[in-house]
Amino acid sequence: MRELKIGLIGAGWMGSYHMVGFTNVRQAYGDKVCPVFEHVADPDEAAAKRAAARFGFKKCSCDWADVVNDPAVELVVVATPNDSHAEISIAAAKAGKHIICEKPMANTLEDGRAMVEAVEQAGVKSLVDFIYTKCPANVYAKQLIQEGKLGEILTFRGEFDCSYCADPATPSKWRQYASVAGTGALGDLTAHVISLSDMLVGQEITEVCATWETVYPERLRAEGAPDKVAVDTDDQIYILVRYANGHIGQMSSSRISTGKPCALAYEIQGSKGTIKFDLTRINELQVYRDGGEEGDRGFHVLKGNTAHGDYKQFCATDELGISYADVMGIQARHMVDAIVDGKPVGIDIAYGHKVDRIMAAMALSAKENRWVKIAEMEP
Repeated sequence: MRELKIGLIGAGWMGSYHMVGFTNVRQAYGDKVCPVFEHVADPDEAAAKRAAARFGFKKCSCDWADVVNDPAVELVVVATPNDSHAEISIAAAKAGKHIICEKPMANTLEDGRAMVEAVEQAGVKSLVDFIYTKCPANVYAKQLIQEGKLGEILTFRGEFDCSYCADPATPSKWRQYASVAGTGALGDLTAHVISLSDMLVGQEITEVCATWETVYPERLRAEGAPDKVAVDTDDQIYILVRYANGHIGQMSSSRISTGKPCALAYEIQGSKGTIKFDLTRINELQVYRDGGEEGDRGFHVLKGNTAHGDYKQFCATDELGISYADVMGIQARHMVDAIVDGKPVGIDIAYGHKVDRIMAAMALSAKENRWVKIAEMEP
């Protein structure tokens, strides 16, 4: 069995979930490749050592360059704060490494374009972590739409609400600083909503109109600190979007939603039916279709089953259900297929740059209080 030697840069919770995903590849598929955890780096030495012990990394370091320059590493996973994505990914591409990068991909469009060029010149495979596009329920939703079951798609409504900053006493972290994070709820959460719109609607977003707010403009500098610091990233954002065919939609995201730890949802309305998805019920779709008996009208719940994407790799029978960690495994398997068999990734660094352009238009719209065309953004 072929080995795929992995380097992880950034040993926080997101980096750890990527490694859980590759562990699931080994367990759920097991027919093509054996992921090997080769080298982990984090500026926090204790975090690097914990990840090494948890996943069995052979080496650990405090310097990301050690992973990039390790000749044994074939795939680099970049799970660091946003301002370092470009530097690390470009260095990895130049070293001939395949790349998985967290989103938002880059803090500037110039950095994003440089990442795209580096990957193209090196001929390496890349993937940006738009994990929800790999959820079997969403894959099945796409199938229903492509088969015309909903008719013409008329509108998309998507929201991603989280509560990780809902408490105003929560101290400041890197996501509160534009110099590190770029944006707040927009880059962290709306990016996922955009990726689902792209996947499902089948129309490019051409124009946006956004408004945003920093509800808590100051936070404690750190846990137990006596002073506060200014917050310059958005806590919540609301956006109208216009698609290439002229139809409109809406998106919103919040990191201050009390009682919503991780609530991603969308509704897609078509001329013949409607689909609704809620991440808190990750194995379900709600589907309404015109026709049939009058007494049977209404939404029907489609529960996860082995006909939905890669669901069958994790559940041998219908309705048992899969988890977020399993979906990470599906995404990891798609990266394995790209590296080993040359299959296209779809959500690669070039696509990540596309999403960054849309988000740059949203940010500009919020700043200037006007509709902004995506074409206004630098390519």
